[in-house]
Amino acid sequence: MDTTETLGAVAHPGGMLVRRPELTVGVVRAVSRLSALEIELLARRPLDRRSATERQQDIRGRRPSRPAVAPRRLLPEYDEGMDLRVGRLDPDGRAHWEFATTCSSSSGDYYHLGTSGPSYRSVVRFPPAFDEMSLVLAWPEIGFPETVITMPLPDRTTVERATTSIWQAPLDGRPVPEGLVHRAGRHHDSPAAEAGTNVAPPRVLHRLDHRVAVVLSRLTAADSVLSMELLAIAKGDAADAISSQAFHGRRRMSGELEDPVHLRAAGPGASVAVVQGNEAFWIRSGDGSFSGGDQTFSGSQEFTLNRPHDDLLDLIVAWPLAGLDDVRVHIPLGS
Repeated sequence: MDTTETLGAVAHPGGMLVRRPELTVGVVRAVSRLSALEIELLARRPLDRRSATERQQDIRGRRPSRPAVAPRRLLPEYDEGMDLRVGRLDPDGRAHWEFATTCSSSSGDYYHLGTSGPSYRSVVRFPPAFDEMSLVLAWPEIGFPETVITMPLPDRTTVERATTSIWQAPLDGRPVPEGLVHRAGRHHDSPAAEAGTNVAPPRVLHRLDHRVAVVLSRLTAADSVLSMELLAIAKGDAADAISSQAFHGRRRMSGELEDPVHLRAAGPGASVAVVQGNEAFWIRSGDGSFSGGDQTFSGSQEFTLNRPHDDLLDLIVAWPLAGLDDVRVHIPLGS
């Protein structure tokens, strides 16, 4: 079963797993399905605040710039990894290391202007697991030792109840009230999603037959803001039209980012607005990734928005390029 088209149970509330001087690691998203356990991790290294001149001076002075390599006990003596390794322990204590299904990295902020160092974000898919799993992390090259973390997981019954196709999951869309004033929402910097807490389970927000769907894959609270990830999936002729727009369309002009009409219709993925009173604020998407071809399209987009004071997120969701008109959706937020 394709995990992108299957809802599951939240397997971990999110937040930091490890805080060490050389590395922090947190859970962005964890979903348990009957077919697999999927965990998205984000690892951050500290920002190197030395200037280029200072680094050269350290090299000439033969001062060590790299930490001592951490010993290997669970990792093989030699492996091909260059980043964070992720695995699990079986009941006999043997480590099974998994390759990331997707990964990305960032060099971080400029040495004297920011606070974030280099980061590595990865999605790892494990065999189905229930009740508990021993997660193993290692990055010996930077001095981060092999670390075993016992993760409580939902039981099999809970996962069975939550596992369902996005084409069959229930919907709770409502008509959009007339007379709303549409505006461009205020842009927010993306929070550290791995340090937040998941406040809503995955659910389908909008759908058209078995051809187009918009799915809430993650909603994370970090202080006073929310980090939301939407998955947009299309099949058939609609997918080909969206792919053409996504991979061959023109770039947005800066002025269009302040135009609510453009923010709603531009695509290539779904669009979202926050309803406040008689106003709807269309939110500019942040990081995203898209893939398509052979009458299929999928896109993942992140949005950052303020957390509502009453903990009821009131949204308008649309995907004009896929033929999905505006629908109003209420999402209650957990703690």
